Amino acid sequence: MFFYRESVDVDYSMEIQRQSGVSSCINSYGGEVETFAQHIIKTNTVDTLKFLNDESFELRDRFPEDVACMANAHALEENTRDVIDPLISNKEACAISISTSYGSGTDQIFLDSPQAEWLWEYAQDKDVLVHIHPPLVSIGAAAMQQYRLIEAVGRPFDTALSAARMIYSGVFDRYPKLKVLFVHMGGALAPVICRLDWNWELNYKGIQNPPIHKADKNLRKPSEYFKSNIYVDTMGPSAIGLKAMVEMCGIDRILFGTDFGPVPMSPKLHIDLVNETIPDAGDRKKIFSTNTLALLRLAESAPRLVSQAA
Repeated sequence: MFFYRESVDVDYSMEIQRQSGVSSCINSYGGEVETFAQHIIKTNTVDTLKFLNDESFELRDRFPEDVACMANAHALEENTRDVIDPLISNKEACAISISTSYGSGTDQIFLDSPQAEWLWEYAQDKDVLVHIHPPLVSIGAAAMQQYRLIEAVGRPFDTALSAARMIYSGVFDRYPKLKVLFVHMGGALAPVICRLDWNWELNYKGIQNPPIHKADKNLRKPSEYFKSNIYVDTMGPSAIGLKAMVEMCGIDRILFGTDFGPVPMSPKLHIDLVNETIPDAGDRKKIFSTNTLALLRLAESAPRLVSQAA
């Protein structure tokens, strides 16, 4: 395992961020909780989450006009509710951050699992966004050890698979006010959204004795949930991808994201992407700030950051 300087030297990365034109950022570790627990901190999930959340808020306290924080959780472990609830209820955190899946190989579990129901109920009740990021070890990891394929292929498809399973299992029908954000431009969702729709249309209609436990449970076309429950960010960076996000979700459901820190690419790359791809100045402002400020309750959890962005 390796880390770039941008992810461990905070002063260095904050200076690059400022020079790029980014005035504020939001920190999370949701996709890396299991890796931290098993290989870095080497303790149980609850203690790992407490450590990571403490790290996040220490960073915020050090840079109060630059940094806001999410509450990192484990979607499949309900006992982590006690870790995130004070941060959410006291409006310290602006969102909940989790992973698209947990475990690996035949033991990998996705977000349609009944074990995650507590989280969807909690997030809807608290009216708080759930930020969903793929894990360091993604689906198909055994076949992706070369060429950094886990990053290029595995993680986007981990996101797409978990999103599809959430939709088909009826998560958004059981929790119609649930709001989730799939990072990295929704992973690999855009190219398969049409297939999700026609797969739902087909389902098992006309098949004698269909396998009931395998049938789709969602009440609406999968693509419709991208206009009601699902948000995405701009981390790509791809003009084709960003245009697809506008088509898939609408401009009001796209947030500016860069993955800077863990990924050593200047945020300016994504700033230029938005400026060069989105022609309307009002729409660019929505992506750069307005959508995020409204969706993530930053006026409550990070008022100094909001005044900085205004």
